[in-house]
Amino acid sequence: MKAAIFGSAEISDYGYLEKYDLDGYMIICADAGLKHALKLGLMPDIVLGDNDSFARDIPDGIKHIVYPPEKDKTDTNIALDYAISRGADDILLIGGLGGRIDQEFSHFCLMKQALDLGVRLKMIDDINEIWMESAPFCLKKSDCARKYVSFFPYGGTVPDFSVKGLKYEASGMTLSPGMVQASSNEFDIADEARVEFSDGTVLVMLCDDRR
Repeated sequence: MKAAIFGSAEISDYGYLEKYDLDGYMIICADAGLKHALKLGLMPDIVLGDNDSFARDIPDGIKHIVYPPEKDKTDTNIALDYAISRGADDILLIGGLGGRIDQEFSHFCLMKQALDLGVRLKMIDDINEIWMESAPFCLKKSDCARKYVSFFPYGGTVPDFSVKGLKYEASGMTLSPGMVQASSNEFDIADEARVEFSDGTVLVMLCDDRR
């Protein structure tokens, strides 16, 4: 099942969401993420959080659960737990990039938490698509709307890393934290890229330049 979690980071243009049919998603708002759902004309399935950053009253008819501000999990973490508990295995995080840097980094931790449970959590904004992989995978050129394709190790080394089908190919590398070894690649002639590695977690970033 697909779900969309709306965080509270500012979004100036919602045009990039046109490629997603969010009407088919479970809509979960983490506190002030409700503002984005309302602007998009979406009826959230639920609003979760401590209600410390959304000053307006929640409209009638929207299910919401208010948590105390002094809690062990962030609002986005609570929203992720809720989505997974309801069977979501493919989740978009919208409004999770471009806000406070500590909150933004916490979302990378949540991507790993989701991945360990067999769930893909992808963060998106107008120029970025970011997610993690724990096994070899393919990227199709037709699915990559961004110019740059970058790979980073997350939480440790990634041995036997190989990439075929991109402009710059590599074989048998060990991606190591503290080193930048596989960033700013691009699709060229091939229609599909194959990424292989024997262990670890790969952080995948599809990015455009900011205009």
